[in-house]
Amino acid sequence: MNDSHGTTHESPHGGEKADFKSALKSLSALLIVLGGLWFFQNVLGEQFQSNALFGLGFLVLGGIAIGRLCVMVGIPSLTGHLAAGIVSGPSFLTIITETQVDQLRLVNGLALALIAMHAGCEFTKDMLVKNFKSLFHCTWSHIVFIGAGTILAVVLLQPYVDFLQGFNLLELVAIGALFSTVAISKSPAVVVAVLAETRIRNKLSDHALGIVVILDVVVLVLFAMALSFAKSTLTPGVVFSISSLGHLFSEILASTAAGTFFGLIIIFYFWLINRQRLLFLVAISYGVTALCSYLHYDTLLVFVVAGFVVTNFSKQSEKMIESIESLSSVVMIVFFATAGASLHIQDLLGMWKLVLVIFAVRWALTWVSEDVAHRISKSDLALRKYGYTPFISQVGLSIGLSMIIYDRIPDVGVQLATLGISLATINQLFGPVVFKWGLGKVQEMEKSNA
Repeated sequence: MNDSHGTTHESPHGGEKADFKSALKSLSALLIVLGGLWFFQNVLGEQFQSNALFGLGFLVLGGIAIGRLCVMVGIPSLTGHLAAGIVSGPSFLTIITETQVDQLRLVNGLALALIAMHAGCEFTKDMLVKNFKSLFHCTWSHIVFIGAGTILAVVLLQPYVDFLQGFNLLELVAIGALFSTVAISKSPAVVVAVLAETRIRNKLSDHALGIVVILDVVVLVLFAMALSFAKSTLTPGVVFSISSLGHLFSEILASTAAGTFFGLIIIFYFWLINRQRLLFLVAISYGVTALCSYLHYDTLLVFVVAGFVVTNFSKQSEKMIESIESLSSVVMIVFFATAGASLHIQDLLGMWKLVLVIFAVRWALTWVSEDVAHRISKSDLALRKYGYTPFISQVGLSIGLSMIIYDRIPDVGVQLATLGISLATINQLFGPVVFKWGLGKVQEMEKSNA
């Protein structure tokens, strides 16, 4: 990231303006690999078995090739990484199998740690103070408008949706409240990746980083409340309880404390030792991720706080960002390509009409939320017009919440989880493109007003 607002720099990992020659080379290499794969599969048959290492190499090569082609036409490279994963994954060509996708998810821990630390490093005290009013109003407006709008949509769509038949109004409200938390959730991964690729820093980038981090924590609290309400409403004999909220708040406080502690460790290491920084970040990323999983901490919050501490309480942020960007080049390609391979296109096709309706409703509610919030906070015209663009994408948290719904809610949980994952799929395809477009428009407006 650059320090000056509204400026652009060359990206170190696929965000550069790829020329036709480099894109052609990458595509040629990909076609050669595909040809070799076809040959071995047809000659050796069942004797040829690809493994996770082959899948890793193919996703990197495919992600680079398609990513460069996307950059040539003005689309974010991460959309190309996603497309490479979708095409090569179990939903289409099955070059990458479900087993290999599961094995490659090991990279996700490192990728999410780098994404969260990078976001934390950009989350300065000055930015918080400067944008506090708009961040506050946008947070509650997303919760109110997207939450209430999703509940209303579930109630109104009941006559047209088979799996909603037979529920009374209270049960429909409970289902809608639970699914609304999935609709409210955003994608910190996409925000950080697009900002790292475009190298644009302006009012919209600051706004996007603030909202995705804040809502990540808020959505967890809302989901715990909605899940308890839905279970008590839909499951006979289960009584609504808020005791789990106390436990959740204690986990959030513990996550914040842990993030502060690990941030201080990073500061100490970079200041005193300052060697093998990449290896150190890999070790701390996997180590802290494992610890968070064991202690049930919010991994994203821990790493965001760690990055925040490094930036705001030391002079080591430049070293940290430089190290993160060096690591991110291949890691992000694998992360988004694996995310693409994990998407269930068949589920999307199975309920495409409903998914498109919910997609349109969520998009409209996101725009309304941002417009109302920025009018109240008296933000400038650029944020009022394009403030919604970072918040279309969904990946990670929304899928995780959908899987919890699948496990915890009887009967309708399977369909809600499928709808949530399908919604994340279509949002992930369009979201990065919309955000990049919004960043460019805000940059143009800032330049014209300078």
